Amino acid sequence: MATGDDSLDLRIVGVEPADEIAGARRLTLRTTRGAIPIVLHAPEGATRAAVCVSGALGGLDGPALLYARMGAELPRRGIAVARVDYRAPNDFGECLLDALAAITFLKGSGYRRAALVGHSFGGAVAINAGTLNPIVAAVIAISSQLAGAQVVGELAPKPLLLIHGAADEIIAPRSSELIFARAGEPRQLELIAGGDHRLSGFGERLLELVGEWLSSRL
Repeated sequence: MATGDDSLDLRIVGVEPADEIAGARRLTLRTTRGAIPIVLHAPEGATRAAVCVSGALGGLDGPALLYARMGAELPRRGIAVARVDYRAPNDFGECLLDALAAITFLKGSGYRRAALVGHSFGGAVAINAGTLNPIVAAVIAISSQLAGAQVVGELAPKPLLLIHGAADEIIAPRSSELIFARAGEPRQLELIAGGDHRLSGFGERLLELVGEWLSSRL
């Protein structure tokens, strides 16, 4: 797979399964550019999936433990959840390849529709990746940075949900407002009063908002 930059090319050469933990399977995608860790929550027979990427530091849990919460809840609705860690955190091109590799892996595993969910730096990764793969049907960007998300106009007609804490002091909510202004329809912006960058204390509300939105659009 490629991103339009010939220097950013990655191929999956193997998949290494590891232990199952609390109903989730740890996997490693072996690629020509290194190993990509994934935690996959996959209900039997699912053909829809959400691919989750984190901020610049990487990790698997997301804001307010959203990704772990999604992994516990969304499989009950027939939606698999793939929590993806980065090979090279804070390197936008490499992290974009990681997201695209996860989508390619899911497509090869029989999934027909996918959503991308990203937080902060990962919000821009999700938006960008969403413009590059046809099985991506929807994108959610939470507390997203603007850098890397300027291509959002190319995402339409895939639906976009932007969520931002109104009290975010790391990335101002103005960032999501600018992304929203550049996006085509369908688009939705949710500002959460009192929410900080990681939406601390709003985990249940965040899960409800994301879960309902994905259920209706995948």
